Amino acid sequence: MEGYTGKVGFVDLTSGSIEEELLPEAMYRNFIGGVGLGVRILYEHVKPNIDPLGPDNMLGFVSGLLTGTPAPMASKYMVVTKSPLTNTWGDSNSGGLFGPELKLAGYDAIFFTGISPKPVYLFLHDGKAELWDATHLWGRDTYETEEILRQETGDKRLRIVCIGPAGESLSLISSVITNERRAAGRSGVGAVMGSKKLKAIAVKGSRKIEVANVNRVNQLRQATLRYLREVDRLPFIRMISTHGTCAGPLLLVPSGAAPIKNWSLIGEEAFPEYKKIAGESITKYQLRKSGCGNCPINCGGIVSVKGGPYATEGRKPEYETIGAFGLMCLNSDAESIIKANDICDRYGIDTISTGTTIAFAIECYENGIISKEDTGGIELTWGNAPAIVAMLGKIVRREGFGDVLADGVERAAKRIGKGTEKYAIHIYGQEPGLHDPRLFSCRGLGYVTNATPGRHMIASASIRLEREGRLGPYPELQAPEGGNKYEKAGKIHAVATSYCQTFSDSGMCLHALSAGSNYPLVEFISAVTGWDFTAAEAIAAGKRILTLRQSFNIRDGLTAKGFKLPDRIAKPPTMGPFAGRSIDFDALKASYHKAMGWDAETGVPSQQCLTELGLKELIGILPES
Repeated sequence: MEGYTGKVGFVDLTSGSIEEELLPEAMYRNFIGGVGLGVRILYEHVKPNIDPLGPDNMLGFVSGLLTGTPAPMASKYMVVTKSPLTNTWGDSNSGGLFGPELKLAGYDAIFFTGISPKPVYLFLHDGKAELWDATHLWGRDTYETEEILRQETGDKRLRIVCIGPAGESLSLISSVITNERRAAGRSGVGAVMGSKKLKAIAVKGSRKIEVANVNRVNQLRQATLRYLREVDRLPFIRMISTHGTCAGPLLLVPSGAAPIKNWSLIGEEAFPEYKKIAGESITKYQLRKSGCGNCPINCGGIVSVKGGPYATEGRKPEYETIGAFGLMCLNSDAESIIKANDICDRYGIDTISTGTTIAFAIECYENGIISKEDTGGIELTWGNAPAIVAMLGKIVRREGFGDVLADGVERAAKRIGKGTEKYAIHIYGQEPGLHDPRLFSCRGLGYVTNATPGRHMIASASIRLEREGRLGPYPELQAPEGGNKYEKAGKIHAVATSYCQTFSDSGMCLHALSAGSNYPLVEFISAVTGWDFTAAEAIAAGKRILTLRQSFNIRDGLTAKGFKLPDRIAKPPTMGPFAGRSIDFDALKASYHKAMGWDAETGVPSQQCLTELGLKELIGILPES
């Protein structure tokens, strides 16, 4: 098959056995790659109601369909598992160079079950898979781990994903870090890797990824690059290419879309110092730009703080990180945020969840529920940069009060008690991305309708379709008409998320959608695979994947009823651009479910939906809606 290797690996860490399987082409066409292929495999192999940190859970690393091909901005790989943070379907993605290298080494995906009796890492090289001892790596941070593995293998261009001490200690908000200092941060995937005593995966390959129509692929590539270079009509591309997403607060704070002070405030008047931690206030520390494989935008960068208490060199913080450690904590010290970001990367922990958890703790401290005696002498007050960095250090090492916070806000509130649940901002256990949905209501839909609750990127396509009336160069991607505003929004979200799922599972960076690049996804898939692929098929494939992820949760007894926005997010704000604005998010959710062919209240897919998507036999009979 062109575009794919056709092979996946299955590693039983308990026994140390490694098996390979060639998958049928129909499975790839129906589930694309990435999360889609991952949920297809996990649904078949993972039993209902298993312990996410037990031996029966499966952890998969899956490349996208276009990852590693000449298609611009296609470099993503996805981590899939049952989340220990939410006990729901869990996935996370990352760019960099690991995804393409996985294919070059001969694998579309690698899946792990069991628990190793000792720390190990997997070495994949040119079609061979070997488990090696990682006892000497256990306890090392991610940067140290990468350097040691390169020295041991003698390969400086080795592509690596690994966990740090946070994942080893089973922090439920821990992440997986790639050697481009990028993170698969969400769903607690690092804890699953740690529970299996899997320290790292090291990959090198020299194979070629075949495509069906080389000339057509190259034509599409050149046309897409020309379009992306026309930055004057793509201001978003210009902004992230110049500054990266760290420019985000400059747009999101004035518009009211950035949560401030643990989601209690919005707007410029709530935090006038936001410009000190955005745009040039960050990029002035930049040593060089960086980007994922095959990306012309290069939104990343390496930054350096030369001296003082926050001296460090690391990855340029993204908007979400600035929002978490800056806006949410009323912290206007840019150097402390750069330091916090680097600590999170070294220890392998999610910046969104960790910063949100510290903001929660500050509010508890402000209200006298916890004291300096609890925090180990740290004066945990708003805007106190040294205190924020100090508490972060305790969290990543599970020291003192950091152990209370190391599993996210929901569990921290349960451990502290005393009514702190009202300060714990999460959706079904996961801290949401830092975008207030009262600007774009589809953002709230993304938080409560996705099988991985609290996710922010899933709504990017819906926002574009709602605002501009079109999502891409295909007639099927025009905004649906008819119905009241809630019914129309639900239809828009159903079309957009379905297409967005296929877009993402093709290995694409979602900036290619939100930037308005008019990306010719369908043509690229056809040229790479040789399929007669259509936009309608892309939407159907995405809907199939979303429905199977939803069914993964339903099979465990979970329904959409439990996925709710916290009151601070759902209720009309009293200040800022949305003061007094009321949105019925329950009506929006019901409308989306209907548009997907799921029950309006519970989210259980109908038998007709399962039949139309070819899932009925795979899933069996789900509970009646």
